[in-house]
Amino acid sequence: MAREQLGICAEANLHSSYLLCNALDGQEAILRQKLARLPQLLNRLSEHFSEAMLTAVVAISSHYWDNLYPWQRPEGLQAFPEFTSEQFSVSHSTVDLQIQVRSDRADVNHIALQQIYQLILAHVDIVEQLAGFRYLDGRQLTGFVDAPLNPRGQQRRHAALIDANRSPVFAGGSYLHFYRLLLDQKPWLQLSTAQQEEIMGYRKVDAKAVAVSEFNENSHLACWRAVQAGGALVLQQNMPFATLQLQGSLQLSFSADGQAFSAYWRQRLGLNAQGTYDRLLDFCRVDLAAAFFVPSLSYLEAAARGDFRASTRPGSAESNFLE
Repeated sequence: MAREQLGICAEANLHSSYLLCNALDGQEAILRQKLARLPQLLNRLSEHFSEAMLTAVVAISSHYWDNLYPWQRPEGLQAFPEFTSEQFSVSHSTVDLQIQVRSDRADVNHIALQQIYQLILAHVDIVEQLAGFRYLDGRQLTGFVDAPLNPRGQQRRHAALIDANRSPVFAGGSYLHFYRLLLDQKPWLQLSTAQQEEIMGYRKVDAKAVAVSEFNENSHLACWRAVQAGGALVLQQNMPFATLQLQGSLQLSFSADGQAFSAYWRQRLGLNAQGTYDRLLDFCRVDLAAAFFVPSLSYLEAAARGDFRASTRPGSAESNFLE
């Protein structure tokens, strides 16, 4: 049975750290070995700092996957969709790898990143090092509770992890969209609470939906309801970030279905039959975005051992995965 990376469905932590990397040319063979060792490294740290609840995610981008694992490509792995509407535009960035570390201790995150960096530094260039933090009781910097419609309990696994019946090779894996959402905080804070709640579609204090008479079909909540009603299941693992100049959210969306993200962005940007877009985007912009696949621990280890038949090719229906 495939073992998923624990950071996908883990509950919220206090601190998050992210490394975005580009692989150096010709490093694929050694990187397959090093990426398979990362979960072992992090498991040791997790046992040593058991109170920190340390988890991690190792993800490979849509454009680098065929270089690193050329024998088989996840069926739904596509580049971050470059959609443009009258109100907003989204374009993708070029990053090969993303490594996410989350825990309840910032010092443990630092130790983990240092050890990860020492393991892979000879094979990659670091593009970005980012950090997020828990804000109040799980809120974004808008002041509102983040992702009130997020799946809970076992539904988190159903939304995020690929089932073995769907793909034996990629069972336990997950499609990941990552983007940095910048909040234009000054005009947002000039709005009254009632105006903010109209845009969000739910109350600021308790995250309950606003009254039907006040509900706006262009609200943030309405867009998410429409996405879910269309059958697109997404698990969000977002964290706020802030510097003196910039603030916003580091958005990580996991799904067992690679097509879910196109449905999500079409709805938010108003590229749907109704033409209703997410009004929260009036106060936001995206400056960094990429699509990844998060393979199972079993897949990482098997790839490092070479447990794939040479006859498989990118784009084939299924490869012969040797347990």
